[in-house]
Amino acid sequence: MPRSRNIIMLLVSLLGAVLLWLYVVNNVATESTIRISSIPINIDGTIDLQDRDLLITSQDSASLTLELSGSRANLSKLNADSIRVNADASRIREPGNYALSCSVTFPDTVRPSDVEILRKSVENVNITVTKLKRKTLTVEFNWTGEVKEGYLFERDSTVIDPAEIELYGPDYEVDRITRAVVSYDISTLEEKTSVDLPVVFLNDENEEAELSESIEVSASEVRLTLPVLRTKEIRLALEMIPGGGVSTDNVSIAMTPETVRVKGDADVIDQLDDVYYLDSVELANLKNGETLSYDLSLPSGVTNISGEDTVTAEVSVTGISTEPIVVSDIRTVNAPEGLKVELSTRTVRVTIRGNTEEIQEIMSNADNGIYILVDLADYTQVGAYTVAGQVVNSTHPSVAAAENVQIGIVISAPEPTED
Repeated sequence: MPRSRNIIMLLVSLLGAVLLWLYVVNNVATESTIRISSIPINIDGTIDLQDRDLLITSQDSASLTLELSGSRANLSKLNADSIRVNADASRIREPGNYALSCSVTFPDTVRPSDVEILRKSVENVNITVTKLKRKTLTVEFNWTGEVKEGYLFERDSTVIDPAEIELYGPDYEVDRITRAVVSYDISTLEEKTSVDLPVVFLNDENEEAELSESIEVSASEVRLTLPVLRTKEIRLALEMIPGGGVSTDNVSIAMTPETVRVKGDADVIDQLDDVYYLDSVELANLKNGETLSYDLSLPSGVTNISGEDTVTAEVSVTGISTEPIVVSDIRTVNAPEGLKVELSTRTVRVTIRGNTEEIQEIMSNADNGIYILVDLADYTQVGAYTVAGQVVNSTHPSVAAAENVQIGIVISAPEPTED
């Protein structure tokens, strides 16, 4: 038993000696050195610079290396992530070149007095500070190609959203950007179209300028709305209604202008007839050499692009004659039952109009077949009336009276008869 106890005591003593040795090596023994590289250099005060429209555009060192001396226990707590290196730029107020001293901060677990900085690979970090500038460019639109025949591209109505782009960055970078441009080929367009397009920035030589990372832009693409309309040439005309002995064969109407070009959405223009009638005219009321005038009023959604707002129509009547004739054949129909009808008008002078040859035949023939028909269906009371009469031409129906005919009548009760 005593021998076993001695062995145990020996082992305990040996373990204690090892632990004491480890403590002395790590905490009491001569200090060690360590080299830590790639420690990032942080620039403080960049927000202050931006508030003064300043920007750091170059920095000669992004990291540094430290050689440190201290106990192994303290040095073991240090690495590139736990050490902070800072350079303060907050006091800079003007653009220029500056050398900022680098300060080293250790983590809270290591007191600055426990570690000695033997060497810094970088004492100062050199930076260039540049003036920031804002510039607003109006977005330009350059198109290529031409729209198809029958279509119209309205350049002045093109919408670019946003219409302006703001650049913000170092003045020397911003100054070299002079234009913002979008381009599109319009040759395939047949209707109003909206597309999203990237913006191309150009320099003074009209060459594409690639933006550096230090420049901020308010938009890198825009929405372009391209108004493309359908066009059509339409002929202007008047709808002629035959009457009064005049047919469409006897009348020609010269329109000024004869045609106009119009524009509108494709679905509207495609439904528009090739001939556009301004008005309807009764040929019975037209006179040779008469000039009619109309305001050009087009359907909704259709716009005149020819420029004429007023249309004139010159009337030419050919192959038509007018002659006066006396008619004594006056006939009544639908006389009121049980009443007596007498004509107070015995003869009527009527101007007839129609084909020249037919008029000549009528005038040369005493039995011309012309009579006046008076319809009394609406007259049922005793009295004297002036009633419209209808001129009837039984031999030449196309010949008509050039004016209205009025016939005087007297309606009376029949005289009593003796029983």
